[in-house]
Amino acid sequence: MSKDASEDFRGLPATDWSLVAHAGLPSDQTSLGSLNELLSRYRPALKAHLVLKKKIPPDVADDLIQGFISTKVLEGSLVSSADPAKGRFRTILLTALDRYIVSVIRREGAKKRSPEQGFVSLDDSANQLAVVPPAPDPFDVAWAREVIAEALGRVKTECMASGKLAYWNVFDCRVVAPILEGVEPLPYEQVVQRFGFKSPTEASNALVTARRIFVRALHAVVAEYARDKAGTDEEIQELRAILSGAGA
Repeated sequence: MSKDASEDFRGLPATDWSLVAHAGLPSDQTSLGSLNELLSRYRPALKAHLVLKKKIPPDVADDLIQGFISTKVLEGSLVSSADPAKGRFRTILLTALDRYIVSVIRREGAKKRSPEQGFVSLDDSANQLAVVPPAPDPFDVAWAREVIAEALGRVKTECMASGKLAYWNVFDCRVVAPILEGVEPLPYEQVVQRFGFKSPTEASNALVTARRIFVRALHAVVAEYARDKAGTDEEIQELRAILSGAGA
């Protein structure tokens, strides 16, 4: 992942339900620490959702997110009442945020009007979705990219630990960088020279192995927050759809 991308989406690793449950316990120093960790993971994606999809200015988005956290998370029971049976936690959180924004817009008398700076009524957005196929929500794109980044990080770590850093290098220059940074895949002849493979065939076989490591790592990351194997498979299919819709 490029430097800019890693900075945009850092701090949003997949969240397991044990952290959500711990954060929802009666307030004490430990549960507040878990709650702060949980919120820090989701805040970048919440802001991306408001700024990129709802066209809300960044400073206004910050204020709205802070108000949402104060009234719906800290003072409310959003986290403590979250239940895996009701759906993904990020979906629960995003739905609550959208409802909060609607209430704020209504209070300001702006439900049917788009202010000069770009406020878009959530009701208006919903009407538009019936006519125009919706683009992936920036929230989902941010989440999907971070899940992929976490899996890639595990691939690199595993390759380094097993003394096969060259496997990561060929995977990075042939697959990761072309997808995430839009560069051309490094030709196998250069891969051989740069990373010490004996032949293009050996480099190609290393790439196959690295791909398998990535698939395994991705399943492991998703399994940390999916409910079961079926949920893991469904989540991976959704990640593919989100990133495909975003042009990745």
